[in-house]
Amino acid sequence: MAKFVRFFKKILKAFASLRLAVVLLLILSILICIGTIVESRLDAHAAKVFVYGSVWMQLTMGLLVVSLIAVIADRWPWQRKHAAFILAHIGVIMIVAGSIITQQKGIDGTIRLVPGEKSAAVTVPETELILYRSKDGASYDIVHSEPVQFLKNPITPEKPFLIKTKESEIEIVESVPYGVPKRNVQNSLIAQSGAGLRFQMMNDRIQTLEWLVQRNVFEKINFDMGPVLVSMGGLWQRNLERHEIRLVPQPNGAQYSFYQKNQAEPTAKGELVEGDKVHTPWMGLEFRMLRYFPKAELKWDLEKMDHPTPQSTAALLVRQGGHENWLFLNDYLKIFTESHVYLLSYRNRQVDLGFPLELKEFRKTQYPGSSKAMAYESTVSYADGKEVVISMNEPLQYDGFSVYQAGFDPLPNSSSQFASILSVNRDPGRPLKYLGSLIMTLGILLLFYFRKQYRKKS
Repeated sequence: MAKFVRFFKKILKAFASLRLAVVLLLILSILICIGTIVESRLDAHAAKVFVYGSVWMQLTMGLLVVSLIAVIADRWPWQRKHAAFILAHIGVIMIVAGSIITQQKGIDGTIRLVPGEKSAAVTVPETELILYRSKDGASYDIVHSEPVQFLKNPITPEKPFLIKTKESEIEIVESVPYGVPKRNVQNSLIAQSGAGLRFQMMNDRIQTLEWLVQRNVFEKINFDMGPVLVSMGGLWQRNLERHEIRLVPQPNGAQYSFYQKNQAEPTAKGELVEGDKVHTPWMGLEFRMLRYFPKAELKWDLEKMDHPTPQSTAALLVRQGGHENWLFLNDYLKIFTESHVYLLSYRNRQVDLGFPLELKEFRKTQYPGSSKAMAYESTVSYADGKEVVISMNEPLQYDGFSVYQAGFDPLPNSSSQFASILSVNRDPGRPLKYLGSLIMTLGILLLFYFRKQYRKKS
C-alpha cells in the first residue's frame, strides 16, 4: 500500500509540474496558430476539421484538464489561502469542459426561408451521401445513407468509395474539396432526357451567352438576367412583374413567346431552329438560338483549386457502368439501370430545428442612391404562431437556439421578393463556460485580496 501511495504521489507530481503546464500551453498556442492560418487560407470548417476538432487538440485539452486537477489535488490539505488558486483552476476546467460540450453537441448552420413557406431544416457544414431508387422515376425510396467527411479523408482512384446496389456498384473514384464547375452539353441517347438550348441575347449595351438544359422532360429551367426572365419547359405560370421569354421544346427546335411586363398575353410568338434570330419588342434585344438538342445530356468538367473561392464547390467523380460524371455538393446525379432509376445525392447534412419557422415578411433598406443593402430584417412566425422581427443585431432566442439575420437571396421569378438566410446556433456548453468564467474571475479577485492581506501582515 505504501508503494502504491508513493507511486500515486509521483504521478500526481508529474502531472502537476510547471514544466508539463508550460509544454501543454506551448502546444496549444502552436495549434491555435495553425488553426488561424488554415482558417485564413481555406475556411472555418476546414480549420475545425483539421485543427480544432483534431485528435491533437482533444488530447492537449484533455491533458490540460488532468494537469489542472492534479495541481488542485497536489495542494491537499487545502487551506484558506488556496481558495483563490483553486477557484481560478476550477474556472478554467469548466470553460474547457463547456467548449468540449459545444463542439460535440452544438449546432451552427443556416436556414433559408421563402415567403409563405415553413421550414425547420438547418443546413450544417457536415456532409452526407444519400442514394434513392425508383422504378417509375416518379417516387423514390432511400436505399443508402451515411455521413461522409471527404475533406479530412479524401478519396483517390487507388482507394475508391463503393456503394453497392442490387444490380451493380457505384464507385466514387475521387473527391475534390475545392473546384470550379465547367459545363459541357452534348446529345443524349436516354429517352428520359430533356432538351438543351444554347442562346445569345444582346443589344448595344449587354450581351448574354447561356445554356438551358433540362435534366428530364418535366423540368422547368429559368435564366434570370435582371429585367428579363427566360424560361423553358415544365409547368409555367405567367409572372406579370417581368419581361419574359417563354420557350417550349419541340423535336426540331423550340416555340417562343415574348411577354411584355404587366401583360398576360404574348406580344409576339413563333418557332426557332438552330441559327435563327428574332428581335424582342422591348429593350432592343436580339435573341438568337445557337445550338439545340431535343435530348440533351449535361456533362461537367472541373477546374481543381487548392483554396476556396466564391465560385468553387466540393465535388465527387462518380463511375458507374463505364461512365464517369462529376457530382457537386448539394446536387444530385441520375443513374439509369435496366430496371431502376437511381439518384445519388451529395449534400450538406440537415438538422431538425425542433420547431418550424415561417417568413412573413422580409424588408431591405438600401443606401441612398445605391442598390447596396444598408440593413435588412425578417418578420418570422415560430412556435404556435408567435411573431418576432429578426435583424442583424436582434436575434431570436428560443428553446436553446439563437437565430440571427445572416443574408438574403433574390427569388428567381421576382425582382421585389427575397428569401431570407438565417444563421442558427445552439451552444449547450455556454452556461458552463459563463459559470467557469465567473468562477475564474472570482478566483483572480480573491488572489489580489489575499495578497493584500498578506502584505498587511508582513
